[in-house]
Order: sequence, then C-alpha cells, then structure tokens
Amino acid sequence: MPALNNSLTKRHYVIFAIWLGLVFVAAAYFISGRLITFDPSAKLISKDSSFVLEQIKSLETLKGADLSNTIIHFTSDDCSCTKFSEEHKASIDETAKLDNFNVINVSLPSYLSTIIPSTPSVLIVSGTESLLYFGPYSVGLACTQSNGYVETVMQNYSKGFNSNLIVSDVKGCYCNI
Repeated sequence: MPALNNSLTKRHYVIFAIWLGLVFVAAAYFISGRLITFDPSAKLISKDSSFVLEQIKSLETLKGADLSNTIIHFTSDDCSCTKFSEEHKASIDETAKLDNFNVINVSLPSYLSTIIPSTPSVLIVSGTESLLYFGPYSVGLACTQSNGYVETVMQNYSKGFNSNLIVSDVKGCYCNI
C-alpha cells in the first residue's frame, strides 16, 4: 500500500508542475500580446526636438497656441489604454500646477497621421518653448507612475536641467495611430 501512495503523490506533483507551467505560458502569452511598441513605424527615430515640436504645433488644435511651460496630454477616444494612465495623468497635472505649467488635453482621432505614433502620450515644453519630453507616460502594462519618465523630467527641470528627451523605443499599453 505505501508504494501506491508514493506513486499517487508523485503523480500529483507531476500534474501540479504541468499545470503551473501551463499557467506561466498562458500568462506570458497574454502579457506579451498587450505590450505594444510605442513607435512601431519609427516616426521619431533620428528626429530632433525642434522638428518634433514644430510638427506638434502644426496640429489644428494647437496652431497659434503659446506652448511655453505647457504639458500636453495626447489621447484617443477609442484607446483602451487611456483608462490605465488616468491616475498617472492626474498626478502629472497636480505637479504641473505646482510648477506653474499649463495643461492641455488633446484627443486625437485614430485616422490622423501625425508625428505622434501612439496614445496615451505626453509632451512637455519648457518656458522657453523648447522640448523637455515627448513620449509615453511610462513603460509596461499599466502606464503607472512607478515606471514613468515624466516625473524624472519634471524634477530635473525644476533643478535647472533640460532633458530634451524623446522616448520612442519602449513597449507598454499603447494604441498606435
């Protein structure tokens, strides 16, 4: 009888190990499917900040706007990833107000072809209308503050540094335009 018990116990361990392996494979499959490249068509590769800023200023909703000390949030109404970035966006807006930045929200239609490769994304312009940051809020599945670039850029700017940073080669929860 003890040999039969040992055999059943080993079988349970094998079944559990197989089940656990399948769970990890399924999780990896679903997670990798949600990680999208921010700039899949390389719209931002080798573009300098003045070109990017010029292109963004040409958007109909921003023509003629004074963008000095401004944070612009780009979203798409049909992008499911926008809901994941709302908390991060609210935190950025709170910091922006404390640092005397204006905040503009721009909703882009998915058919609009611009320099903006994906949403949700953000542009930060300094007081001298030079680009501080353009790219996604953060990387990863949830676009959370814990893995974001914006806070670092804002902290560095408050200490006198202009990062002039364009981030494009990352993966996360984005909707390509």
